[in-house]
Amino acid sequence: MNCILLNLSRDEYGRIQTKMLCFLLFISTLAVSFSSSAALLITPSRVVFEDRTRSEQVTLTNKGDETATYRISFVRKNMTEDGQFVTIAKDDNDKKGMYSDGMVRYSPRQIILAPGQSQVIRLLLRKPRGLADGEYRSHLLMQALPKNTTTDVSKAVGDDGGGIKIEITTVLGISIPVIVRKGSLNSSLDITNVHYVKGTGPKVKPYITFDMNRKGSKSVYGDLRVTYKDGGDETVVANVKGVAVYTPNKLRHYKLQLNSPVEQSFNKGNFHITFSESGKDGTGKVIASVDFKL
Repeated sequence: MNCILLNLSRDEYGRIQTKMLCFLLFISTLAVSFSSSAALLITPSRVVFEDRTRSEQVTLTNKGDETATYRISFVRKNMTEDGQFVTIAKDDNDKKGMYSDGMVRYSPRQIILAPGQSQVIRLLLRKPRGLADGEYRSHLLMQALPKNTTTDVSKAVGDDGGGIKIEITTVLGISIPVIVRKGSLNSSLDITNVHYVKGTGPKVKPYITFDMNRKGSKSVYGDLRVTYKDGGDETVVANVKGVAVYTPNKLRHYKLQLNSPVEQSFNKGNFHITFSESGKDGTGKVIASVDFKL
């Protein structure tokens, strides 16, 4: 929670006291609190419309111990080369972007979930006539609406009477990608620039860094798995599910923490990195792989 202090002299405070108190009373209707016990389970974690698919659904489940209200909306986000998502402002006229929110309708727009209760969000695709081939992506945002609380105006005034404090609470939300594909699209991926970094203690484990280079007309999505082989023994030292490089990005820098085998350190063995189809527990089709020798 952030606190803003407006430093005012006593005379200045007296002149604006009435207006500011009215403003604080208005703010009190917006003051909110969000319980850490609230937890939302979303399945699936991404939606893809391709081929002849015209409808999909997303299930929200309240795993917390309090009733919660969620507002559903679409947002546009771009992925950075470090894998972070940056929200595009509504007034940003990004004509080069390819987004799906203009062609996907959804219902309902707001739901109330009791503890343990689930609700289905239905999505319907309507492709506009003349839609160009390619991959379109927006993100479906599930935003938890905080509970209304009352604000004690007397506590908003500083102890010395020379300032007014305003408390602001952040509204939390989770989003998942909604992808629409049209046409005959393809993709491939290469893993390059692998580097190993030793751990510096029990709190800083060893890790590897590498680049994921995407090619083609659609995004790639899969699971990363790293094995370490020293002599005849091979051990899985990292396993990450649901890794993506989204269009239009061609490159993603990845940092992957490693779990050292018991009583063994990484010093003279070989790492084998694979990126394969997601959800197959390491048995899916391999999209890319690379060996790295220490």
